[in-house]
Amino acid sequence: MAHVGEPFVEIHPADAASAQLQATDLAEVESENGRAVLRVVVTERQRRGSLFAPMHWTDQFASNARVDALIASATDPISGQPELKNTPVAVKRFAASWHGFAASVRRVATEGADYFALAPAKGGWRVELAGMSAPGDWTEFARRTLALESGDDLLGYRDEASGRHRFAAFRQDRFCGALFVERGPVAAARVWIADLLGQNIAPAERLPLLLGRPGSESRDRGPIVCACFDVGRNEIVEAVASGKSRTVADIGARLGAGTNCGSCRGEINRLIDGANACRKAGSRFV
Repeated sequence: MAHVGEPFVEIHPADAASAQLQATDLAEVESENGRAVLRVVVTERQRRGSLFAPMHWTDQFASNARVDALIASATDPISGQPELKNTPVAVKRFAASWHGFAASVRRVATEGADYFALAPAKGGWRVELAGMSAPGDWTEFARRTLALESGDDLLGYRDEASGRHRFAAFRQDRFCGALFVERGPVAAARVWIADLLGQNIAPAERLPLLLGRPGSESRDRGPIVCACFDVGRNEIVEAVASGKSRTVADIGARLGAGTNCGSCRGEINRLIDGANACRKAGSRFV
């Protein structure tokens, strides 16, 4: 959950185009046994005609992400292993009218959302949200979602025409939480926002929080790649760009990433290959 804070489904680009799905959309995955709502990851790592979704999400942390609900009850008569690798499914876009991302020092409330995925963050909690219909009062929704108390201040920006709403909450100078709402999937520096939870932020320094991304003097570590040592994607890319880290072993020696459980080593290697290819082409790796 530290590595990927949301249930997802991997789909080949050709299948995504056929289903009219784009990266970061929400998708309904349905079988004759059940249904799940998952974030779309478009990747050529997945073969055509097949989908992949992780199985560890439960009703405690996500609204509708139990992949086992899609699986038939057929099991091996000896081992009891379910036939989870062979389940026909249909996939289509989850037609939400709004999407949100929130982070809070207190456990985030998810009432009023048709979709949520909750995960622990360094200083509290983070949650992805989506709904079929918009709340009547976004300010009240923000106060409820961020579990604010009577002494908390709420700084807000609202644009009804674009459907964009952004809020940052403080108790005196302490950053308590933030909520970002868009009509489509939210673009925000999630790890950077979550890293700031609980920190003191002076009034003059609060504007970047409503922007959802750091200013020129701040650093965004990017999505966490190595959960064991809390190493972000941007940190790895920067190390490669410096020319001093050319292999997975080099990254491990410099940042620690990939030196414990090793599950992130494949992703580190892909980041190295991508950054090196862009450097040779004279472009920026994003």
